[in-house]
Amino acid sequence: MNGERAGDRALNGVERALVDLLRDRSPRTLDDVVEMLPKDCYAQVFLTIDRWSREGVVRLLPGPAGYRVEFTN
Repeated sequence: MNGERAGDRALNGVERALVDLLRDRSPRTLDDVVEMLPKDCYAQVFLTIDRWSREGVVRLLPGPAGYRVEFTN
């Protein structure tokens, strides 16, 4: 994901914020991501991560502190 487009469409605000947050490749749990994006509601963040997971953009890995979210590339 290049931070500008998802498929053939421009990224929305939640998507752009997630790209910026996950770009540094630091380990982030789903709960961490939601806490770091306080202006966006949990449902918007979760639905975006769920869709990206199904599209192969991110992967969710189970861990002791919760599911870790990371880019696949």
